Amino acid sequence: MDAQRERFEKEKAQVIDHLKARFGDGRGMLAFMLTQLSFSGQPCDVTFYDGPPVLEVKIDPKLGIASFYGAGANRLQQMLESFSLSNGDLVSFDKIWTLHPMPVGGIPGEDLAAVDLREGEQRFGPNGETLREMIRNVYHCKSREEEERFLRRYLAS
Repeated sequence: MDAQRERFEKEKAQVIDHLKARFGDGRGMLAFMLTQLSFSGQPCDVTFYDGPPVLEVKIDPKLGIASFYGAGANRLQQMLESFSLSNGDLVSFDKIWTLHPMPVGGIPGEDLAAVDLREGEQRFGPNGETLREMIRNVYHCKSREEEERFLRRYLAS
């Protein structure tokens, strides 16, 4: 392994250790992100284990407000069973795979066009997957064009 790759792997391990110490596991981090995005009103892409993603939606602000004002764990868990997105969809926390924060106002076309897709070939996944492979999986891409579109969105965000 070359020195640059070795540094990358070491930094990645440090980040993962830090996140585990702070959030416990991936679901803990996802819950934190969900409440933060809810409270801030920042748009995000939401991907699901089964089914297509929803793009540039906002999370129901009630989740963030309840968390901020100290709603108990039982109340928050109830709220996470069914909450709304700004597009009108009702979703459950248990169905969410990933959240990808997006810039307020969207991503300008020139920023999307300027993305260097070679970044998508970096191995970053927990099992050595490239970023492109991870995007293909979480966005449930059905074509190479769709894969490129979502990879560009992710990298530009």
